[in-house]
Amino acid sequence: MLLLPMVGGAIPVYGDGIAGITRQQADSLGRETVLYDGLPVTFNTLSRDLLKKIYGHETYRGLSAEQTVASLRLFPLEWKDEPLILVKDENLRKKIGGGKKYISLSSLFNSDGSYRVTPLYDSADRKETRAIEELDEKAGIMLGIISGELIVKDESVRLPEWRVDLELFYNRIPFLKILFMLLFTGAAVGGIWFIWGRFTRRDVSSCLGRVNIAFLSLAFILSLVNFILEWILAGRIPLSNTGETLSFTVLAGTALTLFLMIWSLSAKGGNSGPASGLYIVGMLFWGCVSLVSWLLGENPVVTPLMPALQSPWLSIHVTLVMISYALLALTFIMALVGIGTPGRGEVMRKECMAMLHPGVWFLIAGIVTGSIWAKDAWGAYWSWDPKETWALITLIVYAVPLCIKLRGRWLYIYLLFAFLTVLMTYFGVNYLLGGKHSYV
Repeated sequence: MLLLPMVGGAIPVYGDGIAGITRQQADSLGRETVLYDGLPVTFNTLSRDLLKKIYGHETYRGLSAEQTVASLRLFPLEWKDEPLILVKDENLRKKIGGGKKYISLSSLFNSDGSYRVTPLYDSADRKETRAIEELDEKAGIMLGIISGELIVKDESVRLPEWRVDLELFYNRIPFLKILFMLLFTGAAVGGIWFIWGRFTRRDVSSCLGRVNIAFLSLAFILSLVNFILEWILAGRIPLSNTGETLSFTVLAGTALTLFLMIWSLSAKGGNSGPASGLYIVGMLFWGCVSLVSWLLGENPVVTPLMPALQSPWLSIHVTLVMISYALLALTFIMALVGIGTPGRGEVMRKECMAMLHPGVWFLIAGIVTGSIWAKDAWGAYWSWDPKETWALITLIVYAVPLCIKLRGRWLYIYLLFAFLTVLMTYFGVNYLLGGKHSYV
């Protein structure tokens, strides 16, 4: 019903002459309210996520997401041969698409109508199975668009105009992309200034401190605005998947780094001294995290949230753990700088420990609330799931420096290797071990 008025206005939408709707029709359609995972959103949001999931981009041959998705729905016969499906795995490309990066929906079916993807599971290893599942999901999404199952309109539900405008504004501004570019730029400017001061033997620490604060402040504000807008638009705290939790980690990390920097500068009368390098490395680190978050956002989750992710304990658990990881990441950055500036000695050690103590306690709180969430979601407080096990390993590893005093460079070296447990817990388990937490 939503798309029916568009049928009469079909025209060739690009050089090959395939049928579709005009850009003007698509822009009007983009403001319409549809249901996405049971929640009301604009058709602009739904179509962008669907096209990014299938094709890897927000546009297709110069057509907007609304044009592409609506045209696919209205004219499936004309679009079934379009190379819309992105196949990332090289081996899978050879098996299913003749080595091509993009394939059509029709190429996934044999001449007798049988589905070519299902038999591939029989001889696939773990990595290939993931790639096949991803291809299977994309094919399912395309069929869902064609059948109309993914484009649902409820006449009793309509977003207010301010909410539509806010959502369209958020979709137009790539907050995370701007964020990592801002942090990388700040790190580059700070690094050049830092090196210039060393070569010219001039004291640039005061000006460098203000530059670092300026970039970090802008990054924090941008990250905060992004998080608040995501919260308003999603209707829940945005902490349900890896991309969202990484985004929150950047928010917490930039806030902690900024606080640490302002506190350090005020304690030293505006002179940051050798610590300038710490904040430059910090900006570089959080820039990398925001880059990963942005990349994950380019592959959105378009399937419904599983029941385990709808528990109120999720937000508490994930928030505590992400703050802990942000603090532990700061100890990693400090250790990195501490090795490069051995002259700071006991001062840097105290700063590392100042971040380590709350980091461990936040992790303890995160594990406890996670156990409560597990009881609510799966019926048991602890099941030795790989994510749970590695979280416990991380806690034990980081508790060692609190129980045994490590001196000099040994503390820095230990903290550098300890951070590998955080990376394994957060990323490694998801992509290598699986388990109940593999959906995040």
